[in-house]
Amino acid sequence: MKKRKYLAPVLALGMTFGFSSNSVSAEKVTVDIEKGDTLWSIAQQYENVTVNDIYEWNPGIEADNLQIGSEIIFETSDNQTPNEVFHTVTPGSTLTSIANLHAGVNLWDLYQLNPGIEPRNLQVGQEVRVSRADGYDKEFYTVKPGSTLTSIANLHQGVTVDDLYDLNPGIEPRNLQIGQEVRVK
Repeated sequence: MKKRKYLAPVLALGMTFGFSSNSVSAEKVTVDIEKGDTLWSIAQQYENVTVNDIYEWNPGIEADNLQIGSEIIFETSDNQTPNEVFHTVTPGSTLTSIANLHAGVNLWDLYQLNPGIEPRNLQVGQEVRVSRADGYDKEFYTVKPGSTLTSIANLHQGVTVDDLYDLNPGIEPRNLQIGQEVRVK
């Protein structure tokens, strides 16, 4: 889960300068960079936030040189919350069909995101979570020169080459491209 530290609470700022709480709409938050984070993956956790916004809030940041444990400044407003996505069950829906409709989601993800779900008893109108907002996210590895599925698996504790095949259907182990994202969790 991402750790957030409030730098300047909006309310205190408003009270200090005599503004009403409606006159300031954003607060600055720091986001700790964790293993596997990219500017894009951080931006995707929030509504209406782009990579360009992060560049604007953090002049001089280098996307190719994010250091684990470093902090970036992030501006949020009351209506900016981490994205959480649900799928509404329609007639004929199965967990497999739901997983196939959402890029990067598989059956295992749906079971993890929906504890206690009854796959043979889905009800029309039922909400099935397909992504979470609480920091749970898939973890990816960016392929570097010389990377192989074996070397990628060895870099991630508890991950095997077979896991990588399961998490990345259709992956071509002899045709990994530099910069390609390989799911590891």
